[in-house]
Amino acid sequence: MYGYLLDFADDDTAQPAEADSVPTDGAPRDLFMSGYQKQRQRVYDRADHMLNSRGYAHSEVECAKAEAGLVRGEAQISRARGEQLGWLKAMLRHHGPARYGYRNPIDLVVSRLDVRRDHARELVYLAQRLDDGTIGSMRQGEASYVRVLEETRLREAGASPEDIARARDLGLDEIGRLRQQYQRMTRADEKRVFDSQYVAFQPSLDGTHVKMNGRLGAMEAEICRQGLDRRGERVVPAGADRPDAGQRRALALTTLCQDELDRKPTRPATTAEKIREARSRREPVLMVVAQTPLAEDSGYEQGTGMLAGGRVGPGTIDLIECAGRIETIAVDGQDIIRHRSRSGIPLALRRAVLARDDGCTIDACASAYRLEVHHIIPRSQGGDHRPENLTTLCWWHHHVAVHRQGMRIDSESPPRRRQLLPTPNSCGYQPPEPDTYTLAILRALHTATNRAPP
Repeated sequence: MYGYLLDFADDDTAQPAEADSVPTDGAPRDLFMSGYQKQRQRVYDRADHMLNSRGYAHSEVECAKAEAGLVRGEAQISRARGEQLGWLKAMLRHHGPARYGYRNPIDLVVSRLDVRRDHARELVYLAQRLDDGTIGSMRQGEASYVRVLEETRLREAGASPEDIARARDLGLDEIGRLRQQYQRMTRADEKRVFDSQYVAFQPSLDGTHVKMNGRLGAMEAEICRQGLDRRGERVVPAGADRPDAGQRRALALTTLCQDELDRKPTRPATTAEKIREARSRREPVLMVVAQTPLAEDSGYEQGTGMLAGGRVGPGTIDLIECAGRIETIAVDGQDIIRHRSRSGIPLALRRAVLARDDGCTIDACASAYRLEVHHIIPRSQGGDHRPENLTTLCWWHHHVAVHRQGMRIDSESPPRRRQLLPTPNSCGYQPPEPDTYTLAILRALHTATNRAPP
C-alpha cells in the first residue's frame, strides 16, 4: 500500500533479527500477526528507517507508523486476554466462584474486573471451552483473542475444520454471517425464541425519558418493522418535514397504541358498565400529577410527572390540558394537604368543536387522522375552554408540530385556514405586533394574549 514511498530494497532497510523478533514489552512481535499484518509491520520498519534519515519526513510514512502501532497495541490486548483466560480457567477448575460466594462465574468476572456483562460472558465462554494449549498460544501472541472467540463460536455452530481454516482469510463480520448459516434452528428452538419474546420499558435515571428494549423473533420483528414503517408514512402529512425512520417508527407506535386505547368495546356494554364509565373520569395515560406549590411556582418545569412515573415539562402539560386532565396535589410528609383535579375540555364541547370544524383547520392540511381539539391560547397562558379559543387539529399538527416542535397558531388567521407561527428560535422570526383594538378587548375581558406586548 505504501510501497511507492520506499526507495530501498527490503534487504537494505531490514532490521536486525534480534531487535525485530522481540519488542519492548518482551513478547514476540510477529507470532500473532496474519500475513497482511506482517506485511504492514515491514512497511512500518522501513518507514521508521526513513524517519531516522535526515531531512526526510512524509505524512504517509507517519500514517504507516501509526497503523503499525495500532496493530501492536491490539496484539498486547490479545496477550493480556489470554493471560486472563488462563487464570480464569484455573479458577473454574477449583470452583473459585462458589468459594467467593458468587452464583456463577460471570458475576465474579463482572465484579472483579469491573467490565460489562457481555464481555464477562465472552471470557467465561472461552475459559470453559478452550484447552490449555490454545490459551497458551494466545498468551504467547500467536492467536488473536477476538478471532479465537469467533472461530470457537463457528466450531460450535457445526462448521468443519476445513471451513474454519478457510474462514481465517475472512473478516470477523463475515465469520459472524458464516456462523449464522451453520446454526441450527429446530422446532424447539423456534418455540424457545417465541416464548422468550418480550418488550420492556426502562425509565432513565433522571426520569426524562424511557428506554424501550426487548426481543422478537425474526418473523415477528419483520412484521413490526414493516407495519411501523407503513404507518409512519401515513402519520406524517404530505409537505411536512419528514423525521428519520427511527423517529417515524416511534410516532407510529405511539399512534397505534393510542388507537387501541381509544377503541370502544365491540360487545354492547351492560347498564352497570355504562354507569361505571359515566362516573369514571380517570384517564391514566393522559394524566399528570403536579406537586404544588413547586410545580406552579416553576411554571410546571419542576414537580410534574405522569401518574405511572416519568418526568414531564410545560409542553406536555399544555398537551394534557387539551386531551386529559391535571391532578394538583399538596403534601407535607405523609399528610395530603390539598388535592384537586383540573379537568380537560368537556366531552360535549369537544364533540361540538369537532363537528363545527369538520377536519384539521391548518391551511392546506387534508389529514383526518386522529382529529383533536386544541387550545389556541394555552391554559397555562390564560386560555380557557371557550369555543372561540378551540380549534381542531390532526394528530401530526397537534401532537408534533405544536406541542413537540413548539409552533403556535396565529390567532389572527382565518378559522378554517389557520397558520402556524415559527418557533422563537427559528431564523428570521419576529413576533407580530397585535393591533390596539384587539389588545383593548383582551384587557377588558381579563384574558391573556399569546402576543408579545407592544
